[in-house]
Amino acid sequence: MSENTPLSLDALARRPPLEQFTIESGPAFFEARDGGRSAGTAAVFVSRPSIAIRFTPDCGLTVTRAAYGESNGRIAAVDGSWCVQNANHAGSAFDGDQLFGTMSLTVSQAAADEVAATRLVIAGAAWQGSGDLDGRRVIAHPLSRDTVSHHDQRMSITIEKDLDEGTTETLGRACSFVAGIDVEVLQVERFSVQGALVDVKHQRGFRRVGRGPHSPFTGVADKHRMRAWIALASAFPRLLEAGAPIDMIVDQISAHNQVAQINVSAQLLLLATVTAAYHQMHGITVDGGAASRRGELSHLNNKLTLGLSDEDLERFERLRVELLDAGYFHKPGYETGRPQQDIKFIRDIAHIIVFRLCGYAGPFYGAERFVTRELAAAKS
Repeated sequence: MSENTPLSLDALARRPPLEQFTIESGPAFFEARDGGRSAGTAAVFVSRPSIAIRFTPDCGLTVTRAAYGESNGRIAAVDGSWCVQNANHAGSAFDGDQLFGTMSLTVSQAAADEVAATRLVIAGAAWQGSGDLDGRRVIAHPLSRDTVSHHDQRMSITIEKDLDEGTTETLGRACSFVAGIDVEVLQVERFSVQGALVDVKHQRGFRRVGRGPHSPFTGVADKHRMRAWIALASAFPRLLEAGAPIDMIVDQISAHNQVAQINVSAQLLLLATVTAAYHQMHGITVDGGAASRRGELSHLNNKLTLGLSDEDLERFERLRVELLDAGYFHKPGYETGRPQQDIKFIRDIAHIIVFRLCGYAGPFYGAERFVTRELAAAKS
């Protein structure tokens, strides 16, 4: 795409991602957290799971151990072509070079007075759609095909204008919920008005694509998946501003697919529903709790019109005690299929809660009965 080519969001959405590459050794510097700077050369190696930097100092370099939760400093090319803001020392190589790892590498491509579009490259999901998100055109486009595993699925989300880190996180979180797995944002690319790549931030390790997706849109057309994604991404800032812990609720739901143990998965799903029910009744106040959460769930059921019967509420309360108080599924056990059925019951409730909070109505996949269900619009 030349400098004179007008911006095409559709063309940007289709660009193939760059997941593995090497930046050959060139003049660079390491800057410690205390401001001390060491000159040398550095090479960068980006693979699917990691970003590694090999730094060769001009003079001897001793890297001071970082305090807990802090990086050792930053490493950057002298010409400004790439930068690692948070480099973590990984030890010395056999030849005396210093090895660093990082979770984020920014590669600069071209100067721009204005960022006209941003693209996220996402691992773990792939669907297609377009729409309007808070006045911005947005496109979701699959970048993979014929994959056997969701680990190999790739998609892009391309949106007009620049994104701050908070909005980027919101879009990724909404994607995780819709995909039914905690997806990973591999790249954040920014483009000029002419469609030139301004810079790209390569990310590794912020998320790990989990065992297997449990999407609330399995077998449902992508247009509904896209509508739900826009509803979530639009509602999250409003809900957070109002004090609703929607980020915690969605993270608990998405994270339940990160573990192989059904008891822990079910606990996370149950915790998401308990979080929502507690907030609806108590807000941000933390009190001594209650022996039963039946009243809070009943209040949530009525307020959000979840459609739960008295039998459903009783079943939920029994599972809450079994999983959160007693700690795991008891008998009848896994070999009977009972826990598998109950976790699907909890999953459906958790999904519907998020739909109601974010204003989505329409078809979704009902896990317990393996059918597409229709969620009617909530009564005003």
